[in-house]
Amino acid sequence: MSKLRWVWYDAMKRHVIQKGLPIPAAAIGDLRALTAEHLEARAVHAAHFHNNWNSPHPVARKAVEFCAVNYLDDELPDEQRATVTHVSFFPGRNGQYLITAVGRVLTCWEIPLGESEAYRVAEWVSARRIEQVIVNDDPKAEVVVAYVSEHPATPGVVECRGLAFDKFHGKFNCRMELRAHRQVVMSLHVLHSDYLIFGDPMHVCYLSSPTIVRPLGKQALAELQDNAVLAVKPVNRYLLIVRQRTFEVTLAPSWKGIRTPHASLIASSMCIEMDVPATSSVIVFRDNSLAARQEAPDWPTDPVTVLSRYSDDGFDTMHQYDLLPNSKAESEDGQKYNGTMGRLPCVFPSQYTRVVSVAPSSCDLRVGPSGKGFWTETRNVTLRHARTPARCLVGFTVNPGPYDSGKKGDIQPASLELCQDVLYSRRCNIHEILWKKYMVASTALEDTVGRIAVGDVTGRVEVLDLA
Repeated sequence: MSKLRWVWYDAMKRHVIQKGLPIPAAAIGDLRALTAEHLEARAVHAAHFHNNWNSPHPVARKAVEFCAVNYLDDELPDEQRATVTHVSFFPGRNGQYLITAVGRVLTCWEIPLGESEAYRVAEWVSARRIEQVIVNDDPKAEVVVAYVSEHPATPGVVECRGLAFDKFHGKFNCRMELRAHRQVVMSLHVLHSDYLIFGDPMHVCYLSSPTIVRPLGKQALAELQDNAVLAVKPVNRYLLIVRQRTFEVTLAPSWKGIRTPHASLIASSMCIEMDVPATSSVIVFRDNSLAARQEAPDWPTDPVTVLSRYSDDGFDTMHQYDLLPNSKAESEDGQKYNGTMGRLPCVFPSQYTRVVSVAPSSCDLRVGPSGKGFWTETRNVTLRHARTPARCLVGFTVNPGPYDSGKKGDIQPASLELCQDVLYSRRCNIHEILWKKYMVASTALEDTVGRIAVGDVTGRVEVLDLA
């Protein structure tokens, strides 16, 4: 009975798609072409990852550890030579391709599911130390990664390059190069499709030749005190910008392959100001149009959630804000788009939905497209019957309302659920805590197949399989 194809096809729809869980190694349009064995493997994998994540004690089913250091650069300080400053999974590749940055070297690794080794696939060597790396969140884009490094000859100037990944020849190819003053380029906020958003005041750089740079959003917001950019997320036709004190919604630089008029990138913008500045934020946008097999609307029907961390009067908290769709703007979706934003597509929150107390050491918020994420903090854990401090990954899930609820007026805020135990822990000594220089240097999450990557200051990388 369990080998019948319709059984696993129905199980995939009921227990994976309708619950908003990502499908491992497949898209929704591919399900009709998959055999019963492939449907079973994907449904079981998704269920194992979801159950393990929400279990009382999440554990890694398997771990792959390797050294990401190819060679040591004598020009760098001792503490920077072997540090894995960045790890990221390539979206849409089922967690099998991992990007690491060590010193001046950017490396792509292939880590097949079910194997115990990592293979170096491609490598790019920069002229100076790589300071920031960002991965394209569109799996169909040609430019897969962008990075920033200091210009080798001109002080105060940095280089930003966009690289394409040639898997067949095992190399990176430069598709975009931008040179500007450091205060103009830093930091990189989002790489999506064919554009890169950077800087504060914000600018957008279109990656297709010739390279075009345009201002983006309300430039005056950058002049407010304690109002740096914390998170930027394309939300269908729009762009959500979360700063320390403001939430801003403007038109995305492009959508469905059509670029937004340059004047609208500045003029079409609305914002709300908060009382207390946040220290870090992430945006959770779950696109349920795939599950409903519908064309993506201008703004999603499910709430878009913002998680912001605050430190105020000695209290450290995580605030949840939900941006619900604007019903008046939905009635205008059928009208012809004229390149401007007539109404605000969402309703700005008047107050937070939920507040969660967090540790003062919590930092490095990470979240995936499915709503699963984690942050890093210091906790006392039990190792070999002894209590010891450790750097831990604390998991959470942002769950929206059910996908099959078709009532527009019955949209409920998302629910934030914390994991019952830590996802990962590594022991740390008192010197790490006092100087806040921890062994764990970078982390990444791939929530389709359930993988976590952890890079440390010694050049080691751990890839954990939670499914």
